[in-house]
Amino acid sequence: MRIAGHTVWLKPKTPVRRLFAMLGYARAGSAIWTEDDFGFEEDDELVPALAHAFVRQASRALAGGPLRGYVTREDALPLVRGRWRIGDQLTRRGGQPLPVEVSFDDYVEDIAENQVLLTAATRLLRLPGVPVDVLGALRRIVRVLDGVSFIPVGAPVPVVRADRRNARYSSALALASLALSGSSVEQRAGSVVASGFLVDMWSVFEDFVSAALREAFKPYGGELVSQYASTLDVEGTVKIAPDLVWVVDGVVRACIDVKYKVEKHGQYPNADLYQMAAYCQRFGLDVGHLVYAAGDTDPRRVVVIDGPEVQQHALDLDEPVNHISAQLSSLFEWKARLS
Repeated sequence: MRIAGHTVWLKPKTPVRRLFAMLGYARAGSAIWTEDDFGFEEDDELVPALAHAFVRQASRALAGGPLRGYVTREDALPLVRGRWRIGDQLTRRGGQPLPVEVSFDDYVEDIAENQVLLTAATRLLRLPGVPVDVLGALRRIVRVLDGVSFIPVGAPVPVVRADRRNARYSSALALASLALSGSSVEQRAGSVVASGFLVDMWSVFEDFVSAALREAFKPYGGELVSQYASTLDVEGTVKIAPDLVWVVDGVVRACIDVKYKVEKHGQYPNADLYQMAAYCQRFGLDVGHLVYAAGDTDPRRVVVIDGPEVQQHALDLDEPVNHISAQLSSLFEWKARLS
């Protein structure tokens, strides 16, 4: 992040190649790219890695020229094109025959897919830490997309639906979406300007675990619900929202909370146990589960007096993403079979 001429580097403990694979898995619910797709080195910084990856995929997507699509436009023309808007003709032109108020479908490059790529390339150009060679490639992408509309800062990014027409854009759009996510920072306060790119690791970890477990539970039916809204008390005033609950026929059969935390002095925070014990009491569960980002990979069991058993599971994030996903599947498949 660059603030008023000063640059601050925040480096994730998770290797960048693994971080990107987790991001891709979390966003698509499966592995839309792998750790080997972009050739990251283990010591790559996040911003250079993101810029390199985007340039490579965007250049491939645009190799055959920018994608075109039909866009409905309204205009006043000297002749009829498309549909004549008679109502607008009467109200705007006072009965004059020309120009003609029309709407028509135009086959153009100024479509959502290209707008997202252009805006991502422009934002990446402003970030500190982008290598010089990548800056040149980003400028070439901007030139190729000349005439395409830029998405203003703070405006919603168009939702692009994947189909056969835009299939070659898929990886580039996924990376562009990451570059344009809420974690991208561009702020101006008075004379102080801040720009940078941040990733909330707790959010990445939680989204990845949720996506992997949703895939693992799929064969057993029911629904794995994120941020399950409920209440703890009879009056309904104490709100709770476990990270994940498995609901079968309207009944909560499992409760899982995801914690981007590591052991300290050989144990996790007691507050996590209190929280899960309360969830289990609320849903009538004998066992609750806490998933951590690091620690002893053998599950630790804490039996609450006159209460549930809380199992603490730790993942090994030094493993490849497909191995981490397999860890999660093996942790909970027995639970799904028994329920």
